[in-house]
Amino acid sequence: MLLLPLTAMHGMGVGEALELPDFNSGKAVWVLRAGVGFNGVAGSAKETQDAIWDNGKWDGNFKSATGYVVSIGFNKSFGTHPLYWGMGLDLAMRGYKTSAEWSKSGTSQVSGGSDYHKKTEEMTLSTYNVQFSPFTIGYKYTFLERMAADVHLGAYASYDFAGDFKTHMTDQIVSTSKYGNRNDFNENESKVKIGDLAGMRKYDVGINLGVGYWFGHFNLDFTWQRGFIPIYEGGDNEISVGGKKGNKREQGNFFSNNFQLRLGYAF
Repeated sequence: MLLLPLTAMHGMGVGEALELPDFNSGKAVWVLRAGVGFNGVAGSAKETQDAIWDNGKWDGNFKSATGYVVSIGFNKSFGTHPLYWGMGLDLAMRGYKTSAEWSKSGTSQVSGGSDYHKKTEEMTLSTYNVQFSPFTIGYKYTFLERMAADVHLGAYASYDFAGDFKTHMTDQIVSTSKYGNRNDFNENESKVKIGDLAGMRKYDVGINLGVGYWFGHFNLDFTWQRGFIPIYEGGDNEISVGGKKGNKREQGNFFSNNFQLRLGYAF
């Protein structure tokens, strides 16, 4: 990732690279960025999943799925004003992880031993997509001559062209008694490509909201990305969350909720 700006600097002096580009010239300034994405989900389906875990006495939670992002785009000021607009094209990832654990232990007065039963379940959605940001508007505030703060807001459309949904489950039973000991461990893994994943939408549209810091031609950018299209179909369907008979609720929806940290260089 660091090779990108170093390679670009080869064609100019170090002093020039440490000077801010002429952001307010009305000309397009091209920016190449690469970094890491911390991808997750938001939406009512998280509450439904929490209810399923609670009713089954599982200890479960949602986690971020780490991915990459590489982008190229341009900024162009409105005349000599620090306000600018731009466009961008990204290769990125989205997805999420869940991790849940169930356990039970006790002692037996009959056998004089103890019993321990533990189950775990991990699920991971990880997709690769292409994103197009047709319009971004932002503002660069220059200070100390070589530095600038950058605030920007835009829209994006994306399409997942590859990826998979993985599950990993374990089941362990350990018991001791005067009749003998038992230690059983079962493990199961499965992987389904997103093209075969029923009910998944491989497209999304949403917003990008970010803040950045410029030092010369170098840029550090932090962007929050929120999708508006549910990842899965059937959000209005009623499903059982376990517990008392008739305990049902809407399935709910998952929406992409990603954070990206990128290093960039302006040409």
